[in-house]
Amino acid sequence: MRALRLFSCAGLLGLLLPPWANAQDVVVTAGPEGAYYHTLGGRLEAALRNEYGTRVEVRTSQGSLENLARLDDPSNPANVGLTQADALRHYIDAHDAFAETFIVLADVGKECAFIIAGKNGGIASAADLKAPGKRTLSVGDAQSGAAITYEYMSRLDPGFRNTAVVHVGMMEALLQIKAGGEFATLDAAMLVQRPRITSPPLKAVLDNLDTYRVVPIRSGDLGNAALPGGRPVYSFETVTVGFGRDHSVTFDTLCTPGLLIAVKPKLDPKTLDELAKVILSRSNDIMPSLD
Repeated sequence: MRALRLFSCAGLLGLLLPPWANAQDVVVTAGPEGAYYHTLGGRLEAALRNEYGTRVEVRTSQGSLENLARLDDPSNPANVGLTQADALRHYIDAHDAFAETFIVLADVGKECAFIIAGKNGGIASAADLKAPGKRTLSVGDAQSGAAITYEYMSRLDPGFRNTAVVHVGMMEALLQIKAGGEFATLDAAMLVQRPRITSPPLKAVLDNLDTYRVVPIRSGDLGNAALPGGRPVYSFETVTVGFGRDHSVTFDTLCTPGLLIAVKPKLDPKTLDELAKVILSRSNDIMPSLD
């Protein structure tokens, strides 16, 4: 009878435990399938499985803010995730308790801002985005890295809110900027990406440098903020992108670190130790390039 009671209690305990209570499970919340963060999540999964046989699931998401919300939700199984540093600061500003639960596992490379405007248009500097007037800037999807970065830029300097944000696909935005004239509804477009990746929108810009300009952003254009621990959210850098003399551009911009983070209450010490060991020993496999 006593054995039956013990079994019943154990069974009830199993029903009451949250889905992430199995210490052998790692659930990584990453970005959209095919994007860099999602690819990195897949590499982490392979490394953990090969080294320790850890059960790992990589879940797609819309981006950093959804990843952070999942990590912060006690009922969500996600315990490891990827985020831009400015998205993390943005989230902590509204959910300060989260700062006590997460730890940074790795810096996974910087993401830099590219603001694209017409070569002969009225936006030639970040100051032009803050000037009074009617302007529109596309940041892609509302959950995109560009949307997060421009929102945080606007928190640091509310003058950026003088330019209205709209949500138009990047390639469509480039077409509108190129067309210009009275029927164009966009003045500029913004993407945030790793500086060494020539994405299709960036290639379109580099192939048409007589049409487009990359608008510089410098440290004097806005303030900065820090993550818990004091690391700056943004670095201000001179970036060169392109291929060949006629298809490259050098400009000043801001960059933000990409971070792999974990929520300690959702991981037991053994699993966290395995994560740390894999990241330290297999970093070249998981993150082959940090820029």
